[in-house]
Formats: sequence, structure tokens, C-alpha cells
Amino acid sequence: MKRIMAVLGTLTLTVLAATPAVAAEPAEPELFAPDTNCTGSIGATTIPGKLVVPDGATCTLTGTHILGSLEVKINSTLRATRIRVEGDALATQARLASITSGSYVVGHVQFSKGITATFTGSTPFGGVELVENSGRATLTGSTFTESPGFVAKNRGGAVVDNNRAGDALLVQENSNGTWVRGNTIVDNLNVSKNLGGTVISNNRAGDNIDCTDNSPAPTGSGNVAGTDGGGSKTGQCAGL
Repeated sequence: MKRIMAVLGTLTLTVLAATPAVAAEPAEPELFAPDTNCTGSIGATTIPGKLVVPDGATCTLTGTHILGSLEVKINSTLRATRIRVEGDALATQARLASITSGSYVVGHVQFSKGITATFTGSTPFGGVELVENSGRATLTGSTFTESPGFVAKNRGGAVVDNNRAGDALLVQENSNGTWVRGNTIVDNLNVSKNLGGTVISNNRAGDNIDCTDNSPAPTGSGNVAGTDGGGSKTGQCAGL
């Protein structure tokens, strides 16, 4: 019996020694796409990660699909039409930041502290801010029903026309002429503290239209508040 057990033990050791060790499954490599710099023109192609317009560069995008975010840097120029951005679209101190013509941004759009900021005929799903630009800010013909729109402190004036807004549309503290016309807002429209003349016409808000401290007092007509059954026009917009 002892001899049989010894033989079995020897066979077991032999089998174990002959069996190759099974290596652990390698970890999946981290998916990482390097930034893509745009210093010219890019057409209808897919950018695998973030797209950057470097300082002082000029970038033209047409039909481009960006899987990451879009960043426009200091003194640079962006002209984008029919693009799709899966992340945010951000421009700080840019010479020109312009997204137009059926573009779609899944994240948030913020163009700030530059010269000219334009967002027209497009959808910023995460909301849009055009703020503190030295030139004119233009937000027209766009749809952002899930998030608010904010156009403020633009020293070259603001044009905010024919948008469909969700939570709120705020147009505040712009200088050198402000136009707010033909917008449809699910909740509230607020137009306040704008300087240099303000026109507020043909806007429709589900709740309130409130206008205060615009100088001179705004002009306009055809504004309708409370389209959801409540709300009113208040302040300087009471008679508009």
C-alpha cells in the first residue's frame, strides 16, 4: 500500500511539474487619445479625443466629429460649422469663437473674455454662456431646452434672437446695444442692467418676463409671459 501511495505521489508531482503555469490575464490598456491641434482646416472626420486650437492659431472645422472636448485658446480663431462635440466647447480670451449651422455640443458651451463670440443655429445640450467678451456676443436660432442660456457683460453688445430655451434665458449687463427678440423660453426670461439701448420684442415665456435697471429703458412689444398658465411681465417689461 505504501508503495502504491508513493507511486501516486510521484506521478502527481510529475504532472504538476509538466503543467505550464497559467499567466494572469493582462489588464486592459487604458484608452487614451492624445490631443489634436488644429492650425488649419479639418473636414468631415472623427477626432478621437480632445481638439485644441493653440494660442494665436486659426482653425476651420466643417462637419467634424470630436469625441472629446473642444478648447479654443488665447488670441486664436475658431470657425466651426456642422460639427458635433461629445464634450464641452470652451473658449477663453479667443479672438473669435464661432459655432454655427446645425452644430451639436453634448456638453456645455462657454465663450468668455475674448473678442467676438457667436453661437447660431445649433444645439448646446448642456447650456450656453457667452460672457465678458469685449466685442459682440451673438446667440441666435439655437435650441437648449434642457439647460439655461446666459449672455452677460459683453462690452460690444449682444444679439439674442429666435432661440428655444429651457430653464431660463438671462441677458444681463451688456453694453453698447442689446437685442432680445423672438425667443421661446420654458421658464423665465430676465433682461437686466444692460446699457446703451435694449430692444425686447416678441418673446414668449412659460413663466415670467422680468426686466430691471436697463438704461435707457428698453423698447419693444409683443412679449407674452405665463404661456404655461402662470407668470407675468414685470419691471420695465410690464408694458412691452
